[in-house]
Amino acid sequence: MRKTFRIFGLAIVATALCLTGCTKNEEEEEDESDPLAVEVSQTAGMKNVLLEEFTGNRCTWCPLGHKYAGEVRDEMSGKCFVINYHIAGSLANAYCTDYGRTLNSNFNVENGSYGTPAAMFNRTNFTGSSDKITFGVNDSSNTYAPWAQQIASQQACANVAAAATINKSTRELIVHVKVYYTSDGVGTSNKLNIAIVQNNVIGAQTGSSRNPAQVEGSQYRHMEMFRDFVTGQWGEAISPVTSGSMIDKTYTYSIPEAYTDPVNSNSEPAVLEDLEVIVFVAEGNTNVVNACKAKITLQ
Repeated sequence: MRKTFRIFGLAIVATALCLTGCTKNEEEEEDESDPLAVEVSQTAGMKNVLLEEFTGNRCTWCPLGHKYAGEVRDEMSGKCFVINYHIAGSLANAYCTDYGRTLNSNFNVENGSYGTPAAMFNRTNFTGSSDKITFGVNDSSNTYAPWAQQIASQQACANVAAAATINKSTRELIVHVKVYYTSDGVGTSNKLNIAIVQNNVIGAQTGSSRNPAQVEGSQYRHMEMFRDFVTGQWGEAISPVTSGSMIDKTYTYSIPEAYTDPVNSNSEPAVLEDLEVIVFVAEGNTNVVNACKAKITLQ
């Protein structure tokens, strides 16, 4: 059924952008000789936006969701990070993952209020209704930009920074993360999540003409496609989360030659140069307090 779309302009005030979780203190300098050196700001700032989109390659309107997510990401100039989950069902027959299926079920996307395309913004519940944590571009009052703007105007209790290396011979990924709490977090622990996404995956996409920038001949260039969680479905518990606390973690992960959906056996090569690492901290399974993208060095 044809839906009506409307996107609002994104207006982020300067104060919401000047202090964010992926910056370092002015007095601190990174060790340029160490690609895993990480300096995290200890100055209170605003939240970065984690835009998690649920999509499918058979979804007619999903390319418009990709377009809107990309516009928000670009307009926010390094303060917004996108993860695209291809979820199971009639609207996706490729690129699905078990982690994506669990998120789909947990947040009631496919059978929820919108279906795909739909997005979460820092896994925040804006409405107070448990089945309304996602918002679709198929509703004229719920486009992506306003929700991202709300997140970017909120104070963050913690700053997050990360660096990573990929050994091209061994395919070993090392991620170094630092989290600094500028004020008390919620509860006694938070969850640290590390997601791997892949760009430039060429494949089929229904409705690709709605996002011509990603059309490649008769196919489509899939961007920011979710591939795996280094830290598992819901992340690793970190503590303490009190003001002044510093969390310093290093993770090692073996990148497979290809990512394969265990349900339908579809497989896509994991191209090292096209991978990105997105790090975020959440209060639990919801309410992401901040996020960043790791700087990756290929060795």
